[in-house]
Amino acid sequence: MMIKRKHNWITLCLFNLALVAMLGAVLRSKILFSIPWLDFKYILNAHSHFAFGGWITLCLLTLFTYELLPEKFSSQRKYNCLLGSIFLSAAGMLVSFPFQGYGFWSISFSTLFIFATYAFSWFFIRDLRRSGVPGYIFQLAVIALLALCISSVGPFTLAYMLATHSANLLLYKDSIYTYLHLQYNGFFTLAIFAIWFGRISHSWTGKTRQQAARFAGLLSVSVLPTLFLSYLWHYPNILIRSIAVSGCMLLVACLNYFIPVFKTAWAGLRFGSKPLRILTGLAMTAFFAKTLMQAGIVYPALGALIFDNRPVIIGYLHLVMLGFVTLFLLAHLFLNGYFSPASKPTIWGIILFTAAVMINELLLMTQGLAAMLSASCSFFPLWLWLTALLLFGGALVIALGAVDYRRSLRRELSTETTKSLT
Repeated sequence: MMIKRKHNWITLCLFNLALVAMLGAVLRSKILFSIPWLDFKYILNAHSHFAFGGWITLCLLTLFTYELLPEKFSSQRKYNCLLGSIFLSAAGMLVSFPFQGYGFWSISFSTLFIFATYAFSWFFIRDLRRSGVPGYIFQLAVIALLALCISSVGPFTLAYMLATHSANLLLYKDSIYTYLHLQYNGFFTLAIFAIWFGRISHSWTGKTRQQAARFAGLLSVSVLPTLFLSYLWHYPNILIRSIAVSGCMLLVACLNYFIPVFKTAWAGLRFGSKPLRILTGLAMTAFFAKTLMQAGIVYPALGALIFDNRPVIIGYLHLVMLGFVTLFLLAHLFLNGYFSPASKPTIWGIILFTAAVMINELLLMTQGLAAMLSASCSFFPLWLWLTALLLFGGALVIALGAVDYRRSLRRELSTETTKSLT
């Protein structure tokens, strides 16, 4: 029953990824072609909210439930209900945003989603305390959930501004940057390492565990001071910059411990499948790159270029969401038996999706560099549209592969049950 329930949730998450990729393709189509009956901003809202809620948050919290908690906790009905509430509220945002943007129904579903994550965090942290997980994994998971909960100050501030018809541009941007930082550099990043360390730390030596604990501590502590990097674009005073610099120093120190931990983890993958090694390597390379980019914002000249360059910002967001988080999750799901290692369509779907992620990132960063140099290239919209189609195709093949594998597992379990009864 536990295996079936876990596979059901993960399969649903993968179909949600395909829906997110489809909306991304629709957005790229809207840029390239005339589609007057589609509102770009409304579709963008649906795309971003469902990517956060229906794909990444639901997948991370599912893995939290079934991989960090002992079965005596994860088998409890409350977690199925909590995950169901998170999915239904995310689905509500998917359905409502394309038709009304920020309206009554979309805001209502967004609020329900936030309160569902509050409830999940409360019960999960309470049960995790009694689970006996290593301290650094507990720390990563708890602070990840705290960042998830605190990030809601961003949407609530935007809702307040909408209700009061406020036109404060500084507060508007600060709300968005605060939300994105706590999600990307807080919840997403810390949750990924909590899941990864929880899976591979059992084979570590004492020295590696110590390095991982120091990495986890520095990464967790860095979340708050690096938030001030997001405020440098309009508060370049000494206090804000000093806090931001301290956060960057923590990031550099954290990478110092990340490298030996990654080497140990990579050595453990040397006998694994090649797709798994490639996915994990690309995901952790993306983490390394995003951390360096994040620290680089502290330099005034570079920070000014980035904050004023939309393609670079979008490229950074996709680097984290696709290059780091999504590729890691696909690697993790592959490693933990959510896909059939013998399924060629699934392998090709992963290869197609991964190639599209790399091409997408290259195009966005090249487009940003061209904008910095005041150069324009007319081929970017077409190539980005084709890449979006590849992302959708790859994600759909992966989701269908997960369904097929789940069916085969169900047949095997049914056969074993029949044999045991006879």
